[in-house]
Amino acid sequence: MYRIVLDTDPGIDDALALFFALASPEIQIEAITTVSGNVSVDRTTRNALTLLELTGRTEIPVARGSTRPLVRPPVLADYVHGDNGLGGVELPEPRLQPVAQHAVDVIIEKIMGAPGEITLVPLGPLTNVALALRREPRIVQQVREVVLMGGALRVPGNVTPAAEFNIFVDPHAAHMVVHAGWPIRMVSLDVTTQAELKREQVNRLASTGSPVMKFLKQMLDSYFEDFAAKVDSNVFQMHDPLCVAAALYPDLISWEPVYLDIELAGSLTLGETVAYFKRSEATADTRQQLPSPNVQAPVGVDAERFIALYLDRVGKAFSGS
Repeated sequence: MYRIVLDTDPGIDDALALFFALASPEIQIEAITTVSGNVSVDRTTRNALTLLELTGRTEIPVARGSTRPLVRPPVLADYVHGDNGLGGVELPEPRLQPVAQHAVDVIIEKIMGAPGEITLVPLGPLTNVALALRREPRIVQQVREVVLMGGALRVPGNVTPAAEFNIFVDPHAAHMVVHAGWPIRMVSLDVTTQAELKREQVNRLASTGSPVMKFLKQMLDSYFEDFAAKVDSNVFQMHDPLCVAAALYPDLISWEPVYLDIELAGSLTLGETVAYFKRSEATADTRQQLPSPNVQAPVGVDAERFIALYLDRVGKAFSGS
């Protein structure tokens, strides 16, 4: 059993990632913590609550998190995810309420309360995670693993030519997280852009007509007809769902240990993730001069297997809901 804390900013792909996590019997979601990112934290929190009500999983606690990055002004991606973060598809006002604790305190409580058992899965900007590190540094020794969605290592960014959105939004938080000394797997654009969900696959998945599948189709139809049409695309890149799947099935991705740093000063490259690859090919003398690896970076992905797994899991779990 994988016990995870999902730190997220729903977000269309966050919603799809949550559906996958809920559909996977090997995963026990200990808590969902929300952060400002794709949309404001008020909306990401409401979205998390409504998604749990939609799927009938109201026993999972939701904790509201950070309203803005550590240093920078907020940056949102509502131009991709719609004003409400869910493609403009409106769900009923949730009866479920967030817990009284702040997301940072919940992250700390869950990790410290189950040493070596909690996998932390951040799907948005890393503000909450960085603040948890600052408040309780011992979580570094107590967490099982951190599997985060973010970065662009050998490919262009998706918000600037240099930077991926989650890292760009709060690069200072990302810098703290990657240098904390805990085990990290980074699921970056290098592999998530290969994990493509086609519109015809969405239509087949939603053919049962269940409430969850109806919502999923409406949300993705909105994406295809609005944002995707502007960039001449007919696929949805499964950034966050692949991250959750990689926490459960690491062998979906080929990994390489690298030293990773975050650009904090560049006027054109803020948020760039700079990775030192090919350490194993260096000579002994050169290797001694390189920084020690601090991240497992992705160098390949079995995208076809992942998409098949996603369609099977989510289709079976929610076909009759």
